[in-house]
Amino acid sequence: MIKHFFLISKKPDISAEEFRAYYEAHHVPLIKRLLPMFAHYQRHYLDRAESRIAAAQPDPGFDVITEIHFATQADYDAFLASASDPAVLAEIRADEANFLISDATRSLRIDSSSYGQDC
Repeated sequence: MIKHFFLISKKPDISAEEFRAYYEAHHVPLIKRLLPMFAHYQRHYLDRAESRIAAAQPDPGFDVITEIHFATQADYDAFLASASDPAVLAEIRADEANFLISDATRSLRIDSSSYGQDC
């Protein structure tokens, strides 16, 4: 299984609640419509009030970890190809402009074979 994580930052002029509401109500349906080849799509929102970030450490610089799983390499390749299509990318970027900072998004591919043993 291939997993891809996105570390995403909200626009500074919206609250965490507004960010989450927009993401769930608008962006999730858009992504499901444009890029349906994933097996799993989940968002993990950072809770700054409950996080234990030491004072000496910088802010992590993101507000949500988006996790997308692909059952096969072919599904992942189809996702990348569709996400690179100029028309699809333009629609995604237009929506992102409403609630997140596109240029700040970090993207990480995780290969499940690299996971360690359970304790």
